[in-house]
Formats: sequence, structure tokens, C-alpha cells
Amino acid sequence: MEPPKILVIDDEEISRVSCERILRRLGVKVRLVGTGREGLDILMREPQDLVLVDLKMPEMDGMEVTRRIRELDPDIVTIIITGYATIESAVTVMKEGAYDYLPKPFTPDELLIVVRRGLEKRRLDQESKSLREEKEAMERNFVTMVSHQLRSPLSAVYQYIEVLLSSIAGDLNDAQQEMLERIRERLDGLLQLTNDWLDMSRIQAGDIVHRLRANSIGECVSKAMAGLEVAAEQKKIKITVDVPENLPPARIDRDTFREALSNLLSNAIKYNKVGGEVHIRATEQDDWIVVELRDTGFGLDEKEIPFIFDQFYRSKSREVREQQGTGLGLAIVQKIVRAHGGKIEVKSRLGSGSSFSIYLNKAKGNGSSDQIRDVGQKIL
Repeated sequence: MEPPKILVIDDEEISRVSCERILRRLGVKVRLVGTGREGLDILMREPQDLVLVDLKMPEMDGMEVTRRIRELDPDIVTIIITGYATIESAVTVMKEGAYDYLPKPFTPDELLIVVRRGLEKRRLDQESKSLREEKEAMERNFVTMVSHQLRSPLSAVYQYIEVLLSSIAGDLNDAQQEMLERIRERLDGLLQLTNDWLDMSRIQAGDIVHRLRANSIGECVSKAMAGLEVAAEQKKIKITVDVPENLPPARIDRDTFREALSNLLSNAIKYNKVGGEVHIRATEQDDWIVVELRDTGFGLDEKEIPFIFDQFYRSKSREVREQQGTGLGLAIVQKIVRAHGGKIEVKSRLGSGSSFSIYLNKAKGNGSSDQIRDVGQKIL
């Protein structure tokens, strides 16, 4: 394994030589330069693990060198050496990207302590980065595996069951009919889980941001309702929509936002009482466009609300458990809303229905170049 590389940038030769002699004890590779420009030239040609930078240097001081190192490679650990150590200077260098600072004069042990700490941070950062890359690769491979090696055979089995249930391959007795219908029901659940998980894996916040445009909320609501009318009719659920014609457009990606609305509306129908109601309302509030879905369904225990956006979480109430679901629908909604720079609020009481309010950025100008506010989720 290659030893860590340390670059010392200091205009005083005695300081550079002293650092080199002390750092050799760590078994590291040490490079010495006398100016900030020389140090930056080396960093562009040969990456380093840690850089010691003198704060006061002619031509380019340590503050500017630290700033440029951060722009060049933010993973490099930078430690400032200064004879003017104050709380104010420490705060300033930290803001510019330095990991730590070492006041002059310092003892060999003081230098070794701060450098060891910096190298440990570098090691942990590299391990974390490697784990993230490995996780992303596993997720990509998982999506491919699910798409081609799991969903395809499941769909084929489903088609065969449909053929058998239609009696094309011959008549079935009552017991056979019932068994196949149960198999189909289980396959429905497995296919839904597969599709929901694929949606979770494919939703990338960066991709959504690039597709944000000024779009009509009314149009998105209409498209989200398409295909859910039958489910609503079967439970005799009345859906009312209140979206003013003069409502300003929101800055959204139509496809993913429509998916979020469909998930919320599907839940409002599925977990509602027979003969219940669902109200969809959109309003303008300051810089927000707020879309609210309110139902008269089973509702939630207030203690469960902080967990409902967790992947695979399902309410423990009997009414919810009796309905088939994957526990991914609300997780997908939250991921989409956050990618839009929005937030979602939830109000619910057990037995009294639920209300989900999505806050979206109002489109400004032409709706394609305005800045999106970066806000977090708020759950009431």
C-alpha cells in the first residue's frame, strides 16, 4: 500500500526542513515548496493526501492557497500553519476549507498529533466515498437485475395464470379457480413491489431539477386521476377538485410530480371508507403553490406520522393491514417532492382521515431559469 503523501508549503526554509524531519517518523512521502503557486502546480500534477500551508507568505498567502485547493480537490486535507493564531483567524481559515490550524512555534508532538488526525480524516473520507460508490454500483446492478431477471419471469407467470383463469386451456373446477385467483393476487402484490422499488431506484434528484418547468397544476391533477376512477367508483368514493383557473403555474417536472399525486390519490382511495370522500385543492401561498389532498379514510395514529415516509413502513392499524400495499408509495412521494425543492406536511387522526399538503415553488419569469429554493421537509 502506497504511503500517504504530504505537501509542505512554507516560504521559510527552516520551517519546511523541520516539518520534513518530523513527518518522516510517520513513514509518509513529503514534498517541500516555498510558494503557493509551486504548491498548486504540484497538486495539479500529483494528488496529495494532506497539505501544510503557511498562512503568511508573499505573493499568495495561505488563505488563497487553501481556497484554491478546495476548488481543485475538496477531499485534500489542508492544515494552516500560522504565527498569528487567534480565534478569528481560525474561524476564517476553517470557512475557506482548512481542516485544522497549527500555531507557531509548535513542538514535534503537536505537529504529529494534528497531522495524524488529518490523515485519519482523509482515510475515513476515502472509505466513505468508496462505500458510496459501491452502494451506487450495487443499486444500478440491482435495478438491472430486477428489470430483466425478476420482473420479466413474473410477468410471464402472470400471463399464464390469466390464460388459465380465462378457461382457454380448459374448464376449471371451483377449487382450482380459487387457488389460481389467490396466486394471481399474490403475484399482483409482488409485481407492485417490484415496480415501486424500481421507481425508488430510478428517481434521481439531479435529473428532476434539470427538467423543472412552469406547468399547470390543474393539468397534472387531471392526469393523476386518470385510471383511478374505477377504483373510486368501486368504493363509491366521491372525488372533488378545486383548482382555480387563474392559479399561477408551479415549477415542476410533470411526469414525476404526476406520479407523486397518483400515489397520494391511490392511497386516499385505498385506505378510505366505502362511500367516503377525497378533496383535492390547490392554492397560492406567498411564493408557494400548495396542493392539498384530504380524505375521510382510516387516518393514522399521530405517533406514526414521523415514520410514514420510511421505506417499507406500513401502519399497524388493522384497516391498513387488510389492504395490499408495499410500503413504498409515500417514500416515493417524499423523494419526488424533495427533488422539486418542496416540502410536504401531514395531518392525521386515527379514524378521522388524513391531509397531505405539498408545497411547490411558484414559477417565475419564463419558468425555466428561476432559482429553486432549497428547503427541507416539514412534518406536522
